[in-house]
Amino acid sequence: MARPHICILFAGGTIGMIRDPGTGALRPATHVSDLLRDIPELQKEIKLDFRMVMNIDSSNMEPPDWTTLAKNIFELYDHYDGFVITQGTDTMAYSASALSFALQNLSKPIVMTGSLIPLGELGADGRNNLIYACLTAALDIAEVCIVFANRIIRGNRAKKHHESFVDVFHSPNFPFLGELGRPTVLFDWRKRRRKRVLHFQPEFETNVSLLKMFPGFHPEIIDRVIERGAKGIMIEGFGPGNVPFLTQSIIPQIERATDAGIPVVLANQMERGITNLRAYEGGYKALNAGAISSHDMTTEATLTKLMWVLSQTTRVDRIQKIMEADLSGELSLS
Repeated sequence: MARPHICILFAGGTIGMIRDPGTGALRPATHVSDLLRDIPELQKEIKLDFRMVMNIDSSNMEPPDWTTLAKNIFELYDHYDGFVITQGTDTMAYSASALSFALQNLSKPIVMTGSLIPLGELGADGRNNLIYACLTAALDIAEVCIVFANRIIRGNRAKKHHESFVDVFHSPNFPFLGELGRPTVLFDWRKRRRKRVLHFQPEFETNVSLLKMFPGFHPEIIDRVIERGAKGIMIEGFGPGNVPFLTQSIIPQIERATDAGIPVVLANQMERGITNLRAYEGGYKALNAGAISSHDMTTEATLTKLMWVLSQTTRVDRIQKIMEADLSGELSLS
């Protein structure tokens, strides 16, 4: 049987960093391909190609970088059995969510991984993470996923959870897709199908705002966001999506934005939260004012999905329909 052919796309992150001798801080290395290729036991099982796409700290990752990654995969899509992307952990959940919208109807896996310690340092976790990611890219999976330690997580359900080797990412509102081990176990995942036609829409509208409610929040903040010309607004409300509606009410601002053709997506601040705008008066008033529910999507998935939708349409009714539809497993409809 032929070895699976996997392409590693390098996008930066700790896995390819070195420590600055002067400051002791980590910075991107100049040459990383040798580090990533130095896994001879993996080469026996999988045919690996390497492509340098970018080399940046993930805190500098921006939406155009998601587009660049998506375009690279699209161009190489028919030549490989799967893809592995290495990038920093800080914004990996955003990148994974964005790619799940830019590259829909997949017939092969796109696996993201990284590390907390550079590959060239003692005790590096990146070596095992890279091996597990490549093994996952050879499995019968057709999703964008994140692999850290031996866990396989749906990319648009993942959140960075902790700076620890085994618990960097978790999936608060959805089970893991699987775990690598003896044996490897897959739980609930999308399988490969050759007849699927890839849907490629890699653009994102960056002019959006993310606001978090807190006691004493000034409604004028939303006014300033509207006045600066934001194309979309995401608000993290209290509990299941409640917002102030008495003396510091933001209901008029939600109505103003919606009337101006600016969609307002209302989410929640809970780690394992589900937005339910019909549960309390504060959420219900926001719903009647035009707010769109994030349901059980993560903040990362909600924001990147809004940016993706806004690149295609400016009609609020159309935006609401797409935001509340399950496109790539990012939300539960029940």
